[in-house]
Amino acid sequence: MSKPEPRQERIAAKIAASQERLDRNSSTRPALPSKDAYPPEDYRSLIAEYPWLAVAAGAGLGLLAGALMPKKTGSKFGKRALSLAIAAGEIGLALSKQAGERAGEAGRDGLSLAKQGGKQVRSTARNTGATIAREAIKLAARVRK
Repeated sequence: MSKPEPRQERIAAKIAASQERLDRNSSTRPALPSKDAYPPEDYRSLIAEYPWLAVAAGAGLGLLAGALMPKKTGSKFGKRALSLAIAAGEIGLALSKQAGERAGEAGRDGLSLAKQGGKQVRSTARNTGATIAREAIKLAARVRK
C-alpha cells in the first residue's frame, strides 16, 4: 500500500473539521416554522390566503384570452368583458367592505372582553389590597400593645 501524501491528509482533515462544524451548527439551529403547514382545502380558502395571487392570475388569463381572440370578436366580447369586469370589481369592493366590517366587529368584541377582564382584575386587586391593609392594621395594633 502506498502512503497518503501530506496534501491529501490536510484535505481530509479540513473535510472532517467542516463536517464537525456542520453537525454542531445544525443541531443547535432551531427548526424553521413553515407558513403553509396545512395547504388550502379549496379555492375559496386559497384566494382568502393569497388575494393578490388571484388578482394576478385573473389579469394573466384576461391578457391570454385577449391575445388569442380574433379582432372582430374583440369588439363584441370587449363590451361584455368590460361589463363583467365592472361587476367583478363591485363584488370585490362589496366583499372587502364586508370583511372590514367583520374585522371591526371582532376588534370591538375583543376590546369589550379586555375591559371586562380589566374590571375583574381591578376588583380583585382592590379586595386583596383592602385585606392586606386590614391585616397590617391588626399587626400594628398588636405591636403597640
